[in-house]
Amino acid sequence: MLNRYKSQSPVKVKGLRAVILSVLALLVLLVSVPLAKADTGDDLARGLANQRFYVSDAVKANTNFMGKNSNIESELRNAVSKLGGNKDTRIAVFTNGIIPPQYGTGLPGAESYGTFLYNSILTNPKPTVLIMGNAEANGISIISNKLTTAEKQEIIREAANVAISKNYTAAVIYAGEQAANKVTSNATGSLLTTIGTVVVVLLVIAGGVAYLLVSTKKKWTQKVKGLEQRADQVSDQVLKVSDEINFLPEASPSRDRTNAEFGAATQNFSEANTRLRELQKVSPVTLLLKGPDYRRKLDLTGAQFEQASQGLSRVEQQVRSLPGY
Repeated sequence: MLNRYKSQSPVKVKGLRAVILSVLALLVLLVSVPLAKADTGDDLARGLANQRFYVSDAVKANTNFMGKNSNIESELRNAVSKLGGNKDTRIAVFTNGIIPPQYGTGLPGAESYGTFLYNSILTNPKPTVLIMGNAEANGISIISNKLTTAEKQEIIREAANVAISKNYTAAVIYAGEQAANKVTSNATGSLLTTIGTVVVVLLVIAGGVAYLLVSTKKKWTQKVKGLEQRADQVSDQVLKVSDEINFLPEASPSRDRTNAEFGAATQNFSEANTRLRELQKVSPVTLLLKGPDYRRKLDLTGAQFEQASQGLSRVEQQVRSLPGY
């Protein structure tokens, strides 16, 4: 009995040693190979910043969801690639588990976290639209500071119909496209409104300026016509007095005095006439810009015509007072 036991003992020891070694090897393997780690909100933020879309691991692990949305990643990649520039749109599809706890869950949590990402993380460049699709809550949130609440709600209602008729992927893509188009449409409408307002203001200003120019020209023309009539009267007076002077003896003191005063009167008349021609040609714009200067010239011209007329009247009186007239 003892001999038999001794002969079997080494075999049992070897078997036990092999089991122990196998267990140790398994433990070493477990330690050296880390367990797969679930993605987080940080992963979602990096995905939106780098590739402009993100689908969480939990969504891709949901066989029921993926059965209806098998090409979600390629379809989202194609969609966001077409929405660049002023339509820059980012789309994330995820479940409640990826939303940081402080933001809550469901659609309110998705919108709260999306608002944080939109305002604080996705800033260089800042997207026009951020679509937060909580597949677990079967809903969509639209984050954009360029859309009103009513505009967002209308797009979400339409996207819900797309989800029913097609699938969830088509719904989030529809929401992103429609939101981006609405933003650019609003911008165009705002630009046109601004242009229209500017045009109206310019037309009002132009109308006011045109009225002012016409009114100024009309008033100025009336004043110049008054001077023209006075110039005609003085011109007739010059011709009349000139004829009367011709009756005076050529060599006489009275002729010399009369000629001197007649010359001064006609000099005033000539200078006034020259200034009158300048006043006739002045434009309304010049009158608006240099109105006071030209009003002084107008007054001066009128005064010179009066001086000429008074001088001619004195000459005429002198001639008529001579003996034998």
